[in-house]
Amino acid sequence: MGIKQISICMTIHLVLFSSCLSYSPSRGNIERLISRMTLEEKTMLIAGKGMDTLPVPRLGIPSIKMTDGPAGVRFGSGTCFPSSISLAASWDMDLIQEIGKVLAREARYKGRNMLLGPCINIHRVPFGGRNFESFGEDPYLASRMAVSYIKGVQGEKIIATPKHFACNNQEWERSSINTIVDERALREIYLPAFESSIKEGHARAVMAAYNKVNGQYCTENNYLLNEILKKEWNFRGFVVSDWGAVHSTVASAQNGLDIEMPDQNFFNQNLLKAVKNGEIQEKVIDNKVKRILKAMSWAGLFEKDTQSFFGAIDTPEHRSIALQAAREGIVLLKNENDLLPLDITSIRSIAVIGPNADKARIGGGGSSEVTPFYSVTPLEGITHILDKTVQVRFAERCKLRFAEGCKLDKEIDPVPSFALSCNVNGVKSPGLLGEYFNNICLSGTPDMIRVDKTINFDWRDTSPAHAIGTDNFSVRWKGKIVSASGGEITLYLTNDDGARLWFDNKLLTDDWQDHAARTEKTTVSMTPGKEYDICIEYYEREGLAESRLGWNNSGELLEEALNAAHSSDMVIICAGLSSDYESEGFDRSDMALPDNQNSLIECVFAENKNVIVVLQSGTPVTMDNWIDKIPVILQAWYPGQECGTAIADILFGIYNPGGKLPVTFPMSWETSSAYPNYPGNNGKVVYKEGIFVGYRYYDSNNTHVLFPFGHGLSYTTFEYKNIQVNPAKVSEHNTPVRVQLEIMNTGKYKGTEVVQLYIHDRKTHIKRPYKELKGFDRITLKPGERRQIVMQLDRRAFACYSVELKEWIVEPGIFDILVGGSSKDIRLIGSVIYE
Repeated sequence: MGIKQISICMTIHLVLFSSCLSYSPSRGNIERLISRMTLEEKTMLIAGKGMDTLPVPRLGIPSIKMTDGPAGVRFGSGTCFPSSISLAASWDMDLIQEIGKVLAREARYKGRNMLLGPCINIHRVPFGGRNFESFGEDPYLASRMAVSYIKGVQGEKIIATPKHFACNNQEWERSSINTIVDERALREIYLPAFESSIKEGHARAVMAAYNKVNGQYCTENNYLLNEILKKEWNFRGFVVSDWGAVHSTVASAQNGLDIEMPDQNFFNQNLLKAVKNGEIQEKVIDNKVKRILKAMSWAGLFEKDTQSFFGAIDTPEHRSIALQAAREGIVLLKNENDLLPLDITSIRSIAVIGPNADKARIGGGGSSEVTPFYSVTPLEGITHILDKTVQVRFAERCKLRFAEGCKLDKEIDPVPSFALSCNVNGVKSPGLLGEYFNNICLSGTPDMIRVDKTINFDWRDTSPAHAIGTDNFSVRWKGKIVSASGGEITLYLTNDDGARLWFDNKLLTDDWQDHAARTEKTTVSMTPGKEYDICIEYYEREGLAESRLGWNNSGELLEEALNAAHSSDMVIICAGLSSDYESEGFDRSDMALPDNQNSLIECVFAENKNVIVVLQSGTPVTMDNWIDKIPVILQAWYPGQECGTAIADILFGIYNPGGKLPVTFPMSWETSSAYPNYPGNNGKVVYKEGIFVGYRYYDSNNTHVLFPFGHGLSYTTFEYKNIQVNPAKVSEHNTPVRVQLEIMNTGKYKGTEVVQLYIHDRKTHIKRPYKELKGFDRITLKPGERRQIVMQLDRRAFACYSVELKEWIVEPGIFDILVGGSSKDIRLIGSVIYE
């Protein structure tokens, strides 16, 4: 729908609405409007269809029009910002607020008035499928990012929706898992970002999660939704369900859910009956309607001034902010011998290698995926800088070589038709002979027979052909396969649902069960030019349908990469993950780099020691095989549409990296505090580690990590000095503690430092982490520039949650104030006494 159409629709709604109100509803007018609504109209308003709530035309009540997502607005193309984990790595609250404003303007341009974000769930499991969408492992950092994001979005009168409330910290069995978490961990780790979103950000909506918390689904969890959110935090907005997360009518209605999405599966005729027979009082429904109408009124959905409904999209300003965000989030993990920034005048040749080199890995998968108007790959970004340097300096261009090195499993080339053959009526034809059945058992006479040139099908929810149904069908493909080069060939079979693969009359893959799309691979030895029998059996039960046969001669790709590395002065390896590996709906099985990337890095290093590894992922990956060898490592995350530009700007010193890790990079998954208690069993997962999540666990147990929370290098250096803590002793509860220090840029580049403040309770009767982040300041300084930093700590900064007293308490004693560049890099220590 275009802007003009949206404006016309809104005008019609306003004309209708003027029959009962002449201006945006006040509290009294909302009460009168509710009194005019029938019970049927009220129940229409508290359930949606697709991405919209249902309107009430008789009274001129329009729809709330929702949209994903946290990194960019969907419904067609939009500006694609870095994933939330990258934004958190910037530690830049002003930048996050500006991004929130842009997201709101682009939502408005598309006729949307509610943004389903930010995602603020804590990283508990280091390879959680949706970690890239959230702000990291620390509740204080997540709180600051969330509040800034919400203020930006809602400053433009678009409803923000922090999600997923609460403890949605894994995708494994997310729709049914029962999360068992103690009250203290709930209050200190998993709820603070939501609490700040309500009390400081004044979010107008909250999304209830799929999972259960302590036995109750989040969409019908009275303790979370009514007792904490609405009563204790005084939340005045409405609670919307995650899509399909509702499991009941009466319990959901009574226990705090206000809108069911995306259909009226429970808030329907059953709800009407429950009200009419007295199971639910009508005032409970009225409260939901009131919350929704107040949010609609606040967002201007009843306003006559339709000009307020115009926005903007893909402007030069939006592109500029996207680029700045991508740059600020990149973290320089390692830089031995100051290899970076690259001096382009002294480098004659560069090899750019890796499966992520010529791909723009802009974000993770699922409902947060954005379709940008354009995107820049790392190879394109590097090429642009080399070309620009030649134009500016009239110098001989540095030679650039590219080699893929290896492929990610999900991007394997299909086996081409010239490598496949079958016999049809005595005639050899390219491709495989496919026998299609309208059952899932390959039984009886085929309902259709045809030759398929390649096995590379993504039928989604349609049928393979008119003669075959959209569901409950099966296929058998038979024929020959040949490789001109031969050698060790990896075959990839991707299917949704089950599949089997025979090669040379041997069953190599047996994955005969219902599942979402996944890839099974097997390696075979093939003689050059020799034909081998091949047979694939596949069935689709229901839903999406996909079947692909791919192959990969990794030896050829690796040889190309080694030749490029050997012939170049410098090597940049672009490795990591993609939206196929990190996505809503599933967790990764481990922290390893997939698909021969570790081997690629090690082999390239053996050819050329000047290696820079650029990692793109939303989560930490293990590096134990090569971490001590590689001199430079950049963590680029998923940087959005300006992916390659930002990476190249960092590599060549156009921008000095200032990003800091919002998560710990552990040595291995086995060293994580969640390791013994994930993914759970018997339908539940117990958070036995309690408050000891992320660096709180590693630092308290002196556990060695790959890179600590808050870590990030710069091309310059910083000196910390002169810490002062005032007052030195606190006797009044409301007295703020003022921490003052000086920081100076002692290097030769302009640079940004994130000064981090942690507190340490020297002696406590309640077990606490060794240190907890309670403040930070992001500061940019020119060489030789010195500046004073002041941070204030309120009473809550020193408090922990008492389960016995059911409140936040500060134990009397001495608290150390630890200030530095990461959780492990403490430069200054002060102290304050609480009496």
